[in-house]
Amino acid sequence: MNKLNYIVTRTPLRVSLFGGGTDISYFYKKHNGKVISTTINKFVYVTVKSYDKLFGEKYRLNYSKTEHVKTNVSNIKNNIIRECLKFLKIKDSLNICISTDIPASSGLGTSSAIIVGLLNALYAYKGIEVKKSTLAENACKIEIDILKNPIGKQDQYNATYGGFKTYTFLKNDKVLFYNLSNVIIKKIFSKSLFLWVGSFKESKEILAAQKNVFNIKKKYYLKLLSIANSFDKLKNKNPFNVKEFAELLDKSWSLKKKFSDKISNSNIDKLYKFAKKKGAIGGKLLGAGSGGFLFLTFTKFNKKKLLKIFKNKKVYFFIPFHKGSEIILKI
Repeated sequence: MNKLNYIVTRTPLRVSLFGGGTDISYFYKKHNGKVISTTINKFVYVTVKSYDKLFGEKYRLNYSKTEHVKTNVSNIKNNIIRECLKFLKIKDSLNICISTDIPASSGLGTSSAIIVGLLNALYAYKGIEVKKSTLAENACKIEIDILKNPIGKQDQYNATYGGFKTYTFLKNDKVLFYNLSNVIIKKIFSKSLFLWVGSFKESKEILAAQKNVFNIKKKYYLKLLSIANSFDKLKNKNPFNVKEFAELLDKSWSLKKKFSDKISNSNIDKLYKFAKKKGAIGGKLLGAGSGGFLFLTFTKFNKKKLLKIFKNKKVYFFIPFHKGSEIILKI
């Protein structure tokens, strides 16, 4: 493949259903981990464009801020962009633009999707056809090993491969996965909604605190793994039982809150209790906790009625998306 001058990638965000936390190395290195998740129709877009020297700067970077960097890549303030360029040893002048459908720190795996989308674009810029397995693992190396984010590996794999999948994280660091039925996830989402509970949160602090008490809380991780395995049995039932799925969600959320008092708060607990009174069977807060989206599943689902019930909230109805990061334009 020849080197390209203009590349745009589209990378999906994700909704993690079961097993979140068991994909972190301090757990799966001892017990193996399992996560059930799906990508959705909300995306990160990354544009990489060659940049002429006439502009008088080495890099122009547009994300939530704008950076004008005159010389060295080390002067780039954005950690993700800087480390991705260093990782691929790119020294060319570039204009990089990152935009997202949903803001970062909302519990949908945005930071990992940005890394995957940027790496995908930079590989194409270099004229390299990168394997998905390489893309996912290199994204993990940058986010976990280089940037030292105390997160697991599910988000990078979700962003790379996409779809509704079960991921297994083995003690030897290998990741296995298989596709789950699109009929099941469509049925789940047809009876679910997402409430924005606000308070953009930084997951690093919450996850770092959980690592410090891992030995004390290990029994809860094992129970989360058990719930993920329970879903494996549930998915084989015909017809698929949404009520049982929602009850597993409720059980998982109750367990997750035992990891740290920062995962939930009184406002989120109050909203969850209110939602259950209005017919929600189960749900969970997406991501590390304390803010973002509350995912709720109902057996009797009336969209018009629910919009009225939650009229003072920002309500979203996401759709499952079956693809991972892809190049949508290249010149």
